[in-house]
Amino acid sequence: MRLPRSAAVGLMAAVLCGSLAGCASFQELTSSSTPLLGKSSTNDPSTEPSPSVSVSVSSSAAAEKPVRASGPLDTGSVVHRVKQGAFTVTLTYWTSDNAKLYTAGSNKTLNIAAHIEDTDGKQRVTVSTFQVTQDDGAARANVRTDNGKFDVTPPYPYNTVVTLPAATAGATALTLTVRMDLLVETAPEADTYYRSTALDSLTLPLVKDGATDD
Repeated sequence: MRLPRSAAVGLMAAVLCGSLAGCASFQELTSSSTPLLGKSSTNDPSTEPSPSVSVSVSSSAAAEKPVRASGPLDTGSVVHRVKQGAFTVTLTYWTSDNAKLYTAGSNKTLNIAAHIEDTDGKQRVTVSTFQVTQDDGAARANVRTDNGKFDVTPPYPYNTVVTLPAATAGATALTLTVRMDLLVETAPEADTYYRSTALDSLTLPLVKDGATDD
């Protein structure tokens, strides 16, 4: 049966309209940004509070005790060489004490020996003055003075023993200064002399305020 033109147009419009309504409903369902199942969590891990950190601060009272500096007589002896022009004065210091335990008030006994090197021994050398002074930074004292004429022409040495007086309370070191006034013959058997003064120093660290030796 052939429908009139106006009826056919109406039927097609109805079919098309129904189809579009179905498509619109499907698109609305599938393009929605809202999840179809379940709900989004409101507990974001990044927003959780950080655990508290406990920081321990060490007390200054726990600081290590001061350490005594090492000294030249910690091993018992030491040798110093003092160049005097054409020859050398060699000084040897030694002690039977335990120098690591020296304090300002402890007993300290040192041996000092001096001899001449780098010479043929044909010219006489004598010591006219041998002096030892002690300085603790607060006081200075004369420990020993020898005045005379002591022959140190090789192979003869000069030897002496010195006992150091108590230092100022709280002193951390002693500095010993050794002075030797030498008379050196100008030529073999000339019986004329020139004077040469040799100076040397020795520093002894002291144990103080609970310090420990190294």
